[in-house]
Amino acid sequence: MQHNRVRPMVEGGILASIAVLFALISAYMPLVGPFVNLVWPVPIILLGVRHGYKWSIMATFVAGIIIAMLMHPLSAVGVVVGFGLIGIVLGHAFRSNFEPVKTLLWGSAASLISKVAVLAISAVVLGINPLNMETEALSKAFEQAVEMYRKLGMKEEDIAVISTNMQSMVQFMKLILPAGFVLAAIVDTFLNFQIAKIVLKKLGNQVKSFPKFKDWTFPGYIAYIFILALVAMYWGNSRQMTTLYHIAVNFQVITSTLLFIQGLALFYYLTDKYNLSRLVRGIILFLIFTNGLFTQMLIIAGAFDMAFDYRQLRRPR
Repeated sequence: MQHNRVRPMVEGGILASIAVLFALISAYMPLVGPFVNLVWPVPIILLGVRHGYKWSIMATFVAGIIIAMLMHPLSAVGVVVGFGLIGIVLGHAFRSNFEPVKTLLWGSAASLISKVAVLAISAVVLGINPLNMETEALSKAFEQAVEMYRKLGMKEEDIAVISTNMQSMVQFMKLILPAGFVLAAIVDTFLNFQIAKIVLKKLGNQVKSFPKFKDWTFPGYIAYIFILALVAMYWGNSRQMTTLYHIAVNFQVITSTLLFIQGLALFYYLTDKYNLSRLVRGIILFLIFTNGLFTQMLIIAGAFDMAFDYRQLRRPR
């Protein structure tokens, strides 16, 4: 019995130390810091898979205390609250042998809750809105860019057009912040899923994987939500229903991103089906990521595939 408790304690101490090391690297190494910060939950995930969520919770709290002692309490809040819950949830999901999609959904929900919690704590402790700080910093960056254009001798009328476009961009980014948080939660959960899966396989654990990218598909109703969002955007804008318009824009951003991914998966399916060369694939991908028309075409293709299941992935072949 004592031996059964010693092993998770030792591994918990080691993995908590690695989590603390990750936090130090993210704080003091600017180049690799942001990436290391994103994968901070991985040691917590490993501990949860091997010994259960109770040990991962304990290790998260221990790591938070040490980070607060070595750095600053707010640093501990940012790291532990911001990423600890993701590690605990993903570790439990892996240990419970959840399907990959279910694991991603649970982890994304945990990530989103964590991000909102960090913002709320920062607002209470600092007495300011962190979101306003980010947008103000972006506005200042745009102002500096305008000044640079002026020093380079650009005409004032051209500078005025650029300044107007930049301000519109800032306002739009403020508007789609909720969608940005949702998409960021999905991205950092997927990243931690993939890295943890590689490490777990090295340790001899069997982990369910996502299908090949060309076989990725989302539920068909997402295409209809996208259409409803477009209708709601028009309706909200034409009738000055600001709240409806704001909600619709965020849904449109989220669903269009999913449609883009679906369209990209369809593209890879077709390139394999018709055996296109790497050169042709590369040219088309370059056009997709650099040309708005091709991007919109891919989103429409993704919507078509979602609605009509062109690849027949949601029914027996």
